Amino acid sequence: MNKNSEFRIPVSGLALGSHSYCFEIDDDFFVGKDYSEIQQGKVTVNLNVDRAETMMTLHFSLDGEVRVPCDRCAEEFNLPITDEQEFILKLGTENTEEADDVAVVEADTHDFDVSSLIYEYIILAVPIYRVHPEGQCNPEVIARLTAIPEVTEDDAIDPRWAALKDLKFEDVNN
Repeated sequence: MNKNSEFRIPVSGLALGSHSYCFEIDDDFFVGKDYSEIQQGKVTVNLNVDRAETMMTLHFSLDGEVRVPCDRCAEEFNLPITDEQEFILKLGTENTEEADDVAVVEADTHDFDVSSLIYEYIILAVPIYRVHPEGQCNPEVIARLTAIPEVTEDDAIDPRWAALKDLKFEDVNN
């Protein structure tokens, strides 16, 4: 049995109208995604499919949390995510991708795997800057980051830089 068979939705045999699907994403979903920062998470994905004669509109609604490293203290934490995305699946004569959110599949295609779309939408739901809620970062790391080093007499100025202080520039306008 195909590992992602639970993420396949019917295409050719799907009746006209609206159809709903619910996917529970857990840590197993992220296994094998080697270059992803997200290796753990629990996300509920509700998918509403509007089937028309020549196309299907897929409405994805995501709600849950993923485990990511904090950009401030580098410790991992659970980040809540919510997002909504739409994808259009046109029925045509050959499989092509027209745009990021539009694909064409052959009209007699039995089913369509939405697992890569779900993964992509989870990644897109994670903000660029991810930090713990205020006051929850590792205090030891924050203390080291905000510590101001003391300047002592042993911190002598490099003599090459000290020699530059003695240079005087003439004012070319006078």
